[in-house]
Amino acid sequence: MDFQLKDKLAFVAAGAWGIGEATADLLTQEGASVIVADRDEPVLQEKAGKWAGVVAADLATAEGVDHAVEYVRKTFGREPDILINNLGVGDSTPFEDLTDEGWARSFQINMMGTVRLCRALIPGMAARGNAAIVNTGSDLSKQPEPGLMDYGSCKAGILYLTKALAKQYAPHVRVNAIAPGPVWTRMWTRPGGLVDQLVQHYGVADRDAAVKRFLEDRYLPLGIGEASDVANAVVFLASPLARYITGATLDIGGTLRGLV
Repeated sequence: MDFQLKDKLAFVAAGAWGIGEATADLLTQEGASVIVADRDEPVLQEKAGKWAGVVAADLATAEGVDHAVEYVRKTFGREPDILINNLGVGDSTPFEDLTDEGWARSFQINMMGTVRLCRALIPGMAARGNAAIVNTGSDLSKQPEPGLMDYGSCKAGILYLTKALAKQYAPHVRVNAIAPGPVWTRMWTRPGGLVDQLVQHYGVADRDAAVKRFLEDRYLPLGIGEASDVANAVVFLASPLARYITGATLDIGGTLRGLV
């Protein structure tokens, strides 16, 4: 499919793995020049040949965002046409065990990284016009659950931020969000990640049994998604094919939800 992205300049935040990597790859395949930022420098360098540029930066900090933005401007010579805010991480910590420090850390990762990147880049993107931003939310922002309260609360804030920015910067910058459900990425598969946390939560023998219970409890007849499932939607929203869509949140959850 031609997403009409030839010669577009794109910046993907947190793109060394998973949804970010799949999105950066697809943008590149569609003719865009892509810079990827991530704090995982060894992996970035290993994959650097796939993209127009990479920059190692901790995007959960103001200094990391400043460093990444400076690299993007220096490499592209201007603001990007497309900004993909994919930064986020969650752990299933019981509410009573979530400390102030845990909440603050989650806020910096899951909310402020996106806020800082938008604040730094959106004025210049608006000045050029025909720009697009896609923010990564979560199905938990609409479907609260006892676990991951800090993560879900921040992702709900991302949905509000998306709509507010879309209203302020229309028609020069379209700002949309995605709300992925469970997607088979390192957030799930890493040692101690969500799958291992589910094993402990359900008290079952192995990962397969834990995932089976989770799919049944969440009513996910389509199973757990792949990063490419999300990337296809992200690139569509970032492309001129979605020129009449702004302030929207696209559910990519593999299940049925209520009307909101």
